[in-house]
Amino acid sequence: MSLSVLLISTLISGIAFVVLVVLPWRSSPLRLLPLPPGAATLWGHEKTIFMDEPGRVYRKWIKEIGLTFRIKAAFGAPDILVVSDPEGIAHILQKRIYDYHHSAVVRPRVARLLGKGLGWVEGEEEHKRMRRITRPALTADNVKAMSPDIIEAATQVISDLVRLVQDSGSRVEVDAIDWAGKATLNVIGRVAFLHDFNQGNSEEARRILNARKSSIPAAATYFGYLTLMLLRRFPFLNNLPIPQIQRQGLAKTTIQSGVAKELVNRYQHLADESSDRENYQQDLLSRLRESASSFMDSVLFEHAVRASSEEKLSVSELYEQISTFIISGFETTTATLSFSIWELARHPDKQQRLREELSTINGDPTFNDFQNGLPYLHAVLKETLRLYPALPYMERVATKPDVIPLRQPLQLANGQVVHHVVVRPGQTVLIPIIAIHRQDSIWADADTFRPERWLEDLPPQEQLCSGWGNLLAFSDGPRSCIGIQLALFNYKTILSSWIRQIQFEDTGLEMSLKISSSLQPWVRGDRDKQGRNQVPIYLRSV
Repeated sequence: MSLSVLLISTLISGIAFVVLVVLPWRSSPLRLLPLPPGAATLWGHEKTIFMDEPGRVYRKWIKEIGLTFRIKAAFGAPDILVVSDPEGIAHILQKRIYDYHHSAVVRPRVARLLGKGLGWVEGEEEHKRMRRITRPALTADNVKAMSPDIIEAATQVISDLVRLVQDSGSRVEVDAIDWAGKATLNVIGRVAFLHDFNQGNSEEARRILNARKSSIPAAATYFGYLTLMLLRRFPFLNNLPIPQIQRQGLAKTTIQSGVAKELVNRYQHLADESSDRENYQQDLLSRLRESASSFMDSVLFEHAVRASSEEKLSVSELYEQISTFIISGFETTTATLSFSIWELARHPDKQQRLREELSTINGDPTFNDFQNGLPYLHAVLKETLRLYPALPYMERVATKPDVIPLRQPLQLANGQVVHHVVVRPGQTVLIPIIAIHRQDSIWADADTFRPERWLEDLPPQEQLCSGWGNLLAFSDGPRSCIGIQLALFNYKTILSSWIRQIQFEDTGLEMSLKISSSLQPWVRGDRDKQGRNQVPIYLRSV
């Protein structure tokens, strides 16, 4: 290479560095925000975050720096704004959420894992269109109407588990994730789609459960972390046929080629039976009214109401919505149940208190029992969600200029004290949910599983989040979880069915937390093993 070519190449590289890195940084409104020490040149702060337990590093920084600060991203990507301030979070999630979209690394992953449904769509108009169609099916009244089917579907799986325990003669070791997954999938298939997953034992159910298992270990390893960092810096990699990335879509593909196809064909068959458009809508509505005992039938009912408007869902959108509701409902409830069972196995006194509370109900608890009574069961749920939110971090990107208000004053590097942060379009914002839930300044025993805290006087309201139950487990605002009523009832039904008939015992294995698409329990491995995504527990008959 000639000297002139080398000089020109060096000059171009220098100019590019100045234009792409130096100039944007010098003009960035974040440049004066507090910055934790220890950022690496290549990895920024992100490797440090990954190598520790989820949320632990953020908790340390919150304690040392404050609720709002910036961190260095990997591979020279722009700094990330970290917001843990309750007022700032409420501003983003409640007031300006449609101006904060999923990031370039998160949105493609949502499409692969769940589908291009309600959780993926961006823009106020489009999101509200989809939400208007799906919301009526998920009201408390509709969940109450489905409650007998939910209880029956859960009981079917629990009966299999009880037989397994009885046949063992004493105690048996099982993976709580496997059985929670079977129960949750059986409930969702029954009440949402009138689909029989055969207590989670059908071939289709096994494919869905195995697809979930195969996608989690790769994402939770160091290679999975490295892939995410590369995707953040180079979003075009999402479109390449990288096996570790494409494997994330196995469960969605299985659902869309199975139960989703079955349901859409059922819907289209009703439409084809009508001789003309006028009769089509009237006939379809009457049939759906008569058979709307499943959640998706109610969605199709709403779709039919809008059949002549621009709000109707296309066939492809129906497929995406079906996979979204199955996977999101199944994955999050399975993980929450597994964490609850593990904690109750480790705390037999709390397990017994819950069992005694449930024994005050004659027969199976009803929807009204779960809604208006059983306070300790509700406290166990909230404490599990506090410690183990399914989504430990929320990452968004600003699409418009904004000024985020803060409750806790923020001291800048120049000594100025401000009560807001200025944000430009393109700014990545991260809300560390798991760190916020475990804030030491709010909960003195933040890492302790203690459901009783929710039955006592709570910390001052201004210190807590404004989401459901003063938590961010279901997010907050217009884009909060639309299926919260169904999720709560599923969880309470399944856990109460288990604990009334089965005693949980701790295996003594050491557990840790990892992140794939959601927070996952992880059995620690020895030096030669990476561990495994399981919750082993011993079971005995009560």
